[in-house]
Amino acid sequence: MIIGVSFKIPQATDNTLWKILKCVEIPKYKWYNIESQNEVWESFQGGMIFKNVIYNGNEFLRCIQSNYYIIFLKLQAYFPDGNFFDIHTYQEFQNSDCQLLLLIADCEFVDIYVKDQTVAKSIYKNAVLNQYGEVEYITEFNNSRTKMDVL
Repeated sequence: MIIGVSFKIPQATDNTLWKILKCVEIPKYKWYNIESQNEVWESFQGGMIFKNVIYNGNEFLRCIQSNYYIIFLKLQAYFPDGNFFDIHTYQEFQNSDCQLLLLIADCEFVDIYVKDQTVAKSIYKNAVLNQYGEVEYITEFNNSRTKMDVL
C-alpha cells in the first residue's frame, strides 16, 4: 500500500512548495506549521516566510507562491475541523486527523505522507513532471523513517 512519496528537489530560491503541492487542493486544508522544525527564508528580505502556526488554505497558497529558500520544514495538512497536534511517528499519523505530512530535510530531501491514494499518485506524477530526482513511492514495506520529524 502506498503511504507517501519521496524525492529530491534542487536547491533553489523560488516557489518550491507551490511546485511540489500544485497538484493538491491546497485551499481545502488548514496547514499546521511546526515552528520548531521550520527554517524557510524569504529570498529578498531575509526573514522567515512562515509567521503563523496555522494557515487556512488560501493564506497558505498565497504564502507559498512567493520566493524563498528551504533549509528544513515540517508541515501538516488537516481538514478544517481536524484535531491539530505535532505528529512524531507514523502510527500517530495513521491515527490522527492529519491528511498530509510534508518533510523537507537538508534543503533537498522530501518525504510526503498522505492518507489518500489518489493524492499520493498525483504528487508522484507531479514530481516526475518537475524532473525531481529519485522519485519513488513510500510503502509500508520500504518506509525506513522512524520519526516524522526533520530535526
